[in-house]
Amino acid sequence: MRPGGGVLVVTALLAVLASCGGQAALHQEPMLPLTPAPTTPSPSEQPCANGLRFTTNGGDAAMGLRVMSVEVVNCGTQPVQLNGHPAVRLLDERWQPLDVAILPGSGGISRVDGFDDPPRPITVQPGERARSAFMWRNTHTTLDPPQVGSHVDIAAAPGGAWQSLVAVAPEQNINIDLGSTGKLGVRAWYR
Repeated sequence: MRPGGGVLVVTALLAVLASCGGQAALHQEPMLPLTPAPTTPSPSEQPCANGLRFTTNGGDAAMGLRVMSVEVVNCGTQPVQLNGHPAVRLLDERWQPLDVAILPGSGGISRVDGFDDPPRPITVQPGERARSAFMWRNTHTTLDPPQVGSHVDIAAAPGGAWQSLVAVAPEQNINIDLGSTGKLGVRAWYR
């Protein structure tokens, strides 16, 4: 193309568009209605089964040691008595149980302040909360695939009603990456 040829092409294109009544006949895909992206409900919007709601908002990781916070809210109408450790079942991404030792307190995994405090009776009034936590190491020392918990079933105490632990912002998912350790420590309920 010779110098200035680009200007002629643009001018010709504009003339064609102008001859179409000032409106360009451009091909457009039909617009689909916008649907809002799914959002994770806030903790107050989570289901309230059996008067309790269990949530986690993630945790801390340092040098292979992981600690995940757990919270129970009394969303019922009666006080709830807690005394001890929550009951926990760890499940993979297909909701299949993992072969994991669930240990009271730190279970010798590591020393973390408060994790091995003895259980104390707690009365959780409607609208109040109590806390627990999980501890594990992300260490993988075998050729077997690592164990990863993607779902947690939890009950306020052994023999209690099982529910799913719900991850809330900022995490929005559960990732308990045990590697090959096969151990999960569970802190007693506390305030």
